[in-house]
Amino acid sequence: MDSLGSIHMSLKNLKKDAGAATSIIVIVLIVVLMVSASSVAVLLYSGSQTNEGPSSQQVVAGDTIEVDYIGRLADGRVFDTSIWSVASNNALYPKSLSFTERPESQYTPLSFTVGAGLVITGFDQGVLGMVVGQTKVIEVSPSEGYGEMNTSKLFTADLIDSQPVYVSMNASVFSSQYSSIPQIGATVKDPLYGWDVNVISFDQQADLVVVRNMPQLGQSYAVYGDPTAAKPTGWFAEVISVDSSANGGTGVIQVQNLLTDSDAGMIQGVSTSNGSTFIVDQVDEAAGTYRMNYNNELVGVPLYFTVTLIKIGS
Repeated sequence: MDSLGSIHMSLKNLKKDAGAATSIIVIVLIVVLMVSASSVAVLLYSGSQTNEGPSSQQVVAGDTIEVDYIGRLADGRVFDTSIWSVASNNALYPKSLSFTERPESQYTPLSFTVGAGLVITGFDQGVLGMVVGQTKVIEVSPSEGYGEMNTSKLFTADLIDSQPVYVSMNASVFSSQYSSIPQIGATVKDPLYGWDVNVISFDQQADLVVVRNMPQLGQSYAVYGDPTAAKPTGWFAEVISVDSSANGGTGVIQVQNLLTDSDAGMIQGVSTSNGSTFIVDQVDEAAGTYRMNYNNELVGVPLYFTVTLIKIGS
């Protein structure tokens, strides 16, 4: 009986101890949860805060800023940059016709006051809201860039050009065109094609000079080139036919300009009349035409600037 009583009392005490232990565990769990909840709350609060340091300052009008930039045409060719490694690497960064490489020391970040009209409008507006370290691509329309094209500077020509075999002119025109005085039997060079031109008659009293163009059939001649230019200019034109009796005796020379659709925007030439530079900005083989554009390469086209903000403030 005493043994059974002892066992009963042990079980009773164990039950009490188990209840107490359970209460303790519950209290500990509540404390842990409260601490954890506080930690989470702290983390959530911290995560929602905005960094008020310099890196979060946004560009506004009136700020003086420094940026690095790469200016590209729509086809990806670089026309300007502030970065020497870009300017000096033509393999990774092919250049446009208007790109001019400067000395390395001149490639430094661009500094300007935003909104002061020191850069083109699209660039000026495009940097607004940027933060230090940010890189973005700014698309600039012609109206916010260098303006629309002057259509009076656009000239469309045929890929197959026709020239007369025999040409009549007065002595002053001859001298202006060939930079010499007309003399019967003299041979001069055509100012555009470079083929031989023979003076077959000169009537001083009538002030009449007759010359004969003498190209070689099948020969290719360099046209619109300037050997003194800093960059390659011009292209080749091939004589595809010569008929001395056509057009009532004045004759016809047909010359094929060796241009293809892929040459558009990639070739520049120099006018033989005034030395002005132009770009062959369109070639349409199907239509048999090409266009000489005497506007600046950056006029009338969208521009794309990859800009990295380096600094806000002087």
